Amino acid sequence: MTLVLPGLDALRQLAAEASVESARALGKLVGAEPTLDTVEALAAPDADALAALFGRAGADLVAVAMELAGVLGGKLVLVAAAADAERVAGKLAPAAAAGSLDTVGESALVEAANIAGSAFVSALARRLHRRLLHSVPRLTRGRARACVDELVGTPAGPALAAHYRAGASSGMLVFLPDPARAAALLALMEGR
Repeated sequence: MTLVLPGLDALRQLAAEASVESARALGKLVGAEPTLDTVEALAAPDADALAALFGRAGADLVAVAMELAGVLGGKLVLVAAAADAERVAGKLAPAAAAGSLDTVGESALVEAANIAGSAFVSALARRLHRRLLHSVPRLTRGRARACVDELVGTPAGPALAAHYRAGASSGMLVFLPDPARAAALLALMEGR
């Protein structure tokens, strides 16, 4: 199913609302006031376009993905440059080895993504008046295309990306709704 532009605009607005809550949760964790840019929307990106969205070629990234369950379906991925992820891990887990993401640092990032993902999903659930859940987060590190291949695979529909900044760190939250459930999702958003 291909989303027409009004459907994509509605999803962009939904993602923006939920991303604000997610950014607030991340900001609280790192003790910084978050800022959120506008939500970028790609109607039907392939894996290369999604990798370009994740980050510039050759950059090392840390990405954490969660499967979305219920009426929504799809994935939610938090992406940050490795240096930004290390700063966040250092804030959340001072015992983590400086300059690297050891198991303690990775665990802290997974928990931060879990909290941010829960805030995103809770905001969606309130807006849609439905119970929504997400899976246990999975973390991967590497180049953008490797992260896409491991966590997303072949994208099946739209990608909505909210860029955020909290203190000295920045990143992106990418919402990949299941296009097979798009009609039902849009109907819920319209109160039908």
